[in-house]
Amino acid sequence: MKKIISIILTAILAIILTVVPVSAEGIEIGSYFQIGSYNGAPILWRYMADEYNGKLIVSDKAICFKTFAAGEDGYPSSRWGSDFWEESAIRKWLNSKAGAGEIEWPNGNTPSAEGVQFSGWDQDVKYPYADEAGFLNENNFSVQELSIMKTISQWQMLSENRIELAENGETRPYLFQYTFGSDREPQTVHTNEVSEFKDAFRGAMYRVSDTIFLLNELQIYDIWNNFGEIRARRTNESILTEENNNEYCWYWLITPALARAQYDLARYNGVTSIKGNGEYRGVATHPNELGVRPAFYLNEANLIIKSGSGTEEDPYIVDGAGQNGVAVFSNGEELSMDQKPVEENERLLVPARAVFESLGAEVEWDEEKEVVTATDGETEIVMQIDNAVMEKSKKGEEEEISLEAAPRIIGERTMVPLRAVSEAFSAKVDYIEELNRVVIDKQPAPSPDPNWCPPWYKRMFGCSK
Repeated sequence: MKKIISIILTAILAIILTVVPVSAEGIEIGSYFQIGSYNGAPILWRYMADEYNGKLIVSDKAICFKTFAAGEDGYPSSRWGSDFWEESAIRKWLNSKAGAGEIEWPNGNTPSAEGVQFSGWDQDVKYPYADEAGFLNENNFSVQELSIMKTISQWQMLSENRIELAENGETRPYLFQYTFGSDREPQTVHTNEVSEFKDAFRGAMYRVSDTIFLLNELQIYDIWNNFGEIRARRTNESILTEENNNEYCWYWLITPALARAQYDLARYNGVTSIKGNGEYRGVATHPNELGVRPAFYLNEANLIIKSGSGTEEDPYIVDGAGQNGVAVFSNGEELSMDQKPVEENERLLVPARAVFESLGAEVEWDEEKEVVTATDGETEIVMQIDNAVMEKSKKGEEEEISLEAAPRIIGERTMVPLRAVSEAFSAKVDYIEELNRVVIDKQPAPSPDPNWCPPWYKRMFGCSK
């Protein structure tokens, strides 16, 4: 009898202790999470804002100090390290799972001690990271933890030397700060206030897909609006001495900076950095080692809360449901598919209804003819099972598009080529090989007040595009 009771009690305890997925809807802004580690120390994150892509999760402190990009060895350097986020060393490191010494750095510029400082400068590089493993390496994050991080596409600003890449039709760059005068006269610096950042987020923009990223001005504004400050301290593992343990530190933003006249940061590929509520500056990309404050968007569907109350002293200890095969993210959400994607002729086939509805298109299925039709009011595409030709009609113009992989019926589901149908509806498609994820993006550019123009900007440059 005692044995039976013992078995029953053990079973009940097992049920009680079983971890089940918990909805993130009830989690409040300001809640803390413990997710992953860096250099063996757990990382504390905080839920900072609700945005288009979902719940914005930001490291509570600057977890380390790195240069933004790497430059060429030698002085003077003709390539100072790119301020273009897509080409930066810090982006590559933050989004890499590669082991130590295995990261393929953009443009071949390695963030070594030689590549992150000017030749001839009498300074030591304290935090070169050329031989570090990628931030998303298995030593820092488990597969389950990675599954609670979305891979999303978002807008980034472009500096003047990258304006030709603009994807939003703007003809001028975003300009964070200006200096004017000469090297013989005091420089006047004009800087936007945090309260203006939401409106200042405009100009030439470009879309980049990431899992981990640095903050931009819109995100800084949202954090400031929710908490009244945007400062960050150092982690205990990143401090240099006991004296600076509690100091607020400068940390990188994602946005290029442009200063004029004496400090021509356009030439130096400057990047915006931030320290306090009113302290912003543009700094060169590779001779500076500033704080790294990573961020991601929470994949709520995969979130599992194991313990904790969400306070700083008792953060949520979390896990994830994991990733089963390729994951597809569309406009900031992971697609729920009752039929797994399949690969055919190096093209990914996905359930038609799931992808079309994520793109805002209505779907019709003609069972007799085995024809699927999708339309968003402007564009219509027609596809037939086993036919490698897609018919597209947009604003009265018709065309036939040859497909690398024809639609098929698999497991009672109509499967269509993901990239072809997404691009037919003017969506951008990225494949993130390291994480086996696809990102579909059809987000419009931010549209602030087109008449926004600070007085100093109007005085110096006018407000026309």
